[in-house]
Amino acid sequence: MKPKFGINCWSFPKAFPIERALKAAKEIGYDGYEVGLGLDDFEKFGKDEFKARFRHIKETSESLDIEIPSVATGLFWKYNPITNTEDALRVIKAECEAASLVDAKIILVVPGSGVSNVSYEEHFEKAADFIQKASAIAEDYGVSIGLENVWNRVFAGPLEFKMLLDTINRDNVGAYFDVGNTLPHSLPEHWIEVLGEKILQVHVKDFNLVELKFGIPLSGSINWEAVRSSLEKANYKGYILPEVPPYLGDPIKAAEDSFTSLKKIFG
Repeated sequence: MKPKFGINCWSFPKAFPIERALKAAKEIGYDGYEVGLGLDDFEKFGKDEFKARFRHIKETSESLDIEIPSVATGLFWKYNPITNTEDALRVIKAECEAASLVDAKIILVVPGSGVSNVSYEEHFEKAADFIQKASAIAEDYGVSIGLENVWNRVFAGPLEFKMLLDTINRDNVGAYFDVGNTLPHSLPEHWIEVLGEKILQVHVKDFNLVELKFGIPLSGSINWEAVRSSLEKANYKGYILPEVPPYLGDPIKAAEDSFTSLKKIFG
């Protein structure tokens, strides 16, 4: 198993200049950097500033010889695909546009959050309908959609998540698997066994079952040997990207420590 190692943009401080983040990622040894689409970017979508920002990111990444495999966003927490489909589809289009500008092949998508005034069965129907529409948009850009397993009060187990993917049944839709987001309710190795080749990309972080908090890989309760073994059995060869917050005392150290952990776990 020889995956590529990337780093998610949220592992650096929010105010960190993109040039510095990309340079730091390259110097640490990462092969790739996952770009984020924020609210400011979304509000500028369709304007010259939007295109200029992501073209600049592409130019900078090329000058440093670091790849941008994917575009992530937290905007689906603000625009819930279950209850606010139209705005969520606008986010999809903005992600796809950003991906096309930086030559990324995957966009991260949260398939909605659970709400009490919608039945559980309707969540499946609404999420599947939303992603099928999103798939058509992504297809126009030559981009794949990675649905991330998150703490969203719905699709919480691997069998349910696979059922959602099977219901959507689109070639350019798969799983953006987050190892740390499985605990405490399930085990990441079971998710990998169930999802298998449907996994497009992998986020990693740890989760401490005693302190109930996320952390750098190898700092918590996840069985990383089982995770690696399951990924090998699934023949996964894509990117593995830490998604951990930066330390308060140093903007780069968390990314450095994560890289050390990745080498220890995956070789």
